[in-house]
Amino acid sequence: MQVTVSKEGAVTLVKPVGPIVAGELDELERQLNQLNRSWTKRLVIEMGEVTFCDSSGLELIVKNQREMAERGLKLKLSNLNDMTQEIFDITRLSARFEIFPDVVTAVRSFL
Repeated sequence: MQVTVSKEGAVTLVKPVGPIVAGELDELERQLNQLNRSWTKRLVIEMGEVTFCDSSGLELIVKNQREMAERGLKLKLSNLNDMTQEIFDITRLSARFEIFPDVVTAVRSFL
């Protein structure tokens, strides 16, 4: 899995490409852990090119969101495709996360 990290003003964008599944999580986990340790205050995971997310991927995202929230930091999601949105809905994680239709809206939500 490829993971790109960029900045949009004071917001850090993480963009994984491909499935977020067991055996493919190393790079995403490394990037999220690094951002969490550096006290990145505003983080958006842009999910537009995520083709699938299994329980290991969900666990990684939930773990990071929980750890960040405990320290007063924010993790939000954007641009979920129909498949990933359905996975978040079925697992009831949609209620746990702030999910936005696109990156611009997600970034603006921090203002």
